[in-house]
Order: sequence, then C-alpha cells, then structure tokens
Amino acid sequence: MTAAIRLWILVLTLVPTLSLAESVDWLIAPYGWLPDISLDQSSDSGSGGGGISGSDLLSKTESAGMLRFEVARNRWGLTLDYIFLSLADQTTLAAPPPFTVSVDIDAELDLDVIELGGFYRPSGEINGVNYLLGVRQIAVDKLILATPSIGPAQVFESDAEVTDVFLGARYLHRFGNRWDVIVRGDYSFGDSDGTLNLLASIGLRVAGPFGLQVGYRHAVIEFEEDINGVPETTEVSLSGPYLGFVFRF
Repeated sequence: MTAAIRLWILVLTLVPTLSLAESVDWLIAPYGWLPDISLDQSSDSGSGGGGISGSDLLSKTESAGMLRFEVARNRWGLTLDYIFLSLADQTTLAAPPPFTVSVDIDAELDLDVIELGGFYRPSGEINGVNYLLGVRQIAVDKLILATPSIGPAQVFESDAEVTDVFLGARYLHRFGNRWDVIVRGDYSFGDSDGTLNLLASIGLRVAGPFGLQVGYRHAVIEFEEDINGVPETTEVSLSGPYLGFVFRF
C-alpha cells in the first residue's frame, strides 16, 4: 500500500469522527512546489565500491506535490503532511587533472515523505506559537547508471525507508480577517542521520473558506544505506517556492 493511499485512509477515518465535535478548526490544502533538488552520495568506506560517489549526482528544478491536512480544537491539534515527487537528471563527473577519465551519470529519484504529528497551542488561539511533535516516514527509490569513458557501464539501484521523530515549532499571526504569516522549523532524528525542514509563507483569505498561500520551503534529508555491502550516505536537498490552495472550515 503506497503512502498516498495510507494518507487518504487516515484522513477519511478521522473526518467523520472529529466532525462531530464542536468548535473544531479544519484545514485542507493541496500545494504545488517548485524546488531545486540535488542528490549527493558518498561512501563511508572511501572505496566507492558500493555505489557511485559524488556531489550533484542529480541537480535540477522540478515540480512536486504537497498536501496538508489539519484539525484543531482549543489548545490541541493534529497535522498531516505529504510530499511526493519523481524526477530524473543527467550529469558528467570528471576526474581531476592529470587524469582524463569521466563518468556520465543518469540518475532517477522517487521521493515520498509523510508526517503525522500533533501540535499544542499554549494560548488556545489560532495566533501565536505552536509546538510540534510527530513521526515522519521517508521513502526514497533511486537508480543511478554510471557510464565511464573507459570501461563498462554500471547500475546502482537502491530503495530506503526511514522513520524519524520530529520536534519543532511554528508561529502564526493574522492581520485582520484576510492576511496571515506562518514561520515553521523542525528537525527529525531516528533512522535517518537527521532531517531539517524550514518554511515561511504569507496567506490571503479570498472568499469564504477559500484562501491562497505563497511560501518558501527548504528541506534536507540525510540517511545511510547499504549498497552492494558498502555503507553509503545519501543527502537529498530541496529548496523552492510553493503555492497552496487553502480551505478552512
């Protein structure tokens, strides 16, 4: 079962139950994200025998999708976020002089990030600081085809799934009934070597429950995996603007 299917099953399970409660704030927001994405990989052993090592194995700008679901009542709330993207890129790695060997790299990356967490609002109001705590699951599938100028091509294929606990905070302030500003930062740890997530946005309520949100998100995911018996460290960086369509009830 994919992460997206699990996400929607959870949302559809929660909606009928929580909708019976009074004074509940709801938010559902699909986003379009245009991040600059880079994939770096290095061998902990220094031998490079398990995979292909180098920076910017994959580096390009690509569209990605995000989905955010929240429900809150008084001081407590539940948040659910999902990020998904699939892309491919090509690059060439050249050895330093006096060597003349180069390697053509074809890299493909599929990334799914799903997080489920709770937040606490000390003031019990929408405005102010929220403290975040939850679980983040990251699934990464990558395929690297390395074709050296001398020698046969090699294929390095791997998939990794890591589960982290994240801690963070966000600040929300509304200006009147139409504008708001949100700043969020969190860090997760567990199966990964650390995941940093930062974002800031400006929102505009257009009409009724409908609003728009424009922001910028930066995320860095680092984890270890075993490729052909050799430990490899993979880092995926994503940074770019996003546009969300927000529905509040």
